[in-house]
Amino acid sequence: MILEPAPLHSADAASSGLSQAEIDARDIAMLGELADITMGVARALGQLALDKAAEGDAEAAARLGSVITKVGRAVRQSVAYRRKIEDKVREQDDKRAADQAAAKAEAGQRAAFAQRSRSVARRHMIENAVGRLIEERDEDLYDELNERVLEYEAFTDFTNRPVSEFVLDICNALGLEFDWDRFEYDPWAVEEAKADPPASPFAEWWHSVNGDDEGEADPPGAGGYGQGPPLAAE
Repeated sequence: MILEPAPLHSADAASSGLSQAEIDARDIAMLGELADITMGVARALGQLALDKAAEGDAEAAARLGSVITKVGRAVRQSVAYRRKIEDKVREQDDKRAADQAAAKAEAGQRAAFAQRSRSVARRHMIENAVGRLIEERDEDLYDELNERVLEYEAFTDFTNRPVSEFVLDICNALGLEFDWDRFEYDPWAVEEAKADPPASPFAEWWHSVNGDDEGEADPPGAGGYGQGPPLAAE
């Protein structure tokens, strides 16, 4: 009778200095080796039994046959237990892969939601800026503004360009003339003046009129008026 080795739990694995995966791999290798050795013994005994039978020693052949049966049982037990460990390892690997896939999907959903939230916040900034110009000009362009925003939203993300670039494009499309100082104290304008992104029409205007190429002039809202949170936090 072959005694099955008891699998180590996490605490036992830690005390042995090996991980559970290393212990499983070791056990699988040992059981495979044991099965090979036992099978070799069975082959040798089988040949010996045949030789005894050929010599006419039926009693010796029968005794050897009984031993071969026991050895064969040991082989089957070794193979079965090795497969049991392999199945356990496979199940653990499958569960780990499934958990990782679920975590990745959840992280992707959270990132997509956060990105969408930032884009919606930017859209509101753009609509507010252009909408104020429309109100000041007393023109009925709100439907056109909505159409333009929806067109942008269909193929782009409002976070991939500065707010002022969207504002400029939409105002040009609607035929609205304006000066950038109209938005000087809007939170998004304050942030663009500080960050000075290369694609920001407002930042370019601000630095040109203030002559602060060397960073000497304070950005709009530096005194506190109109100061808003950074765009990254919106």
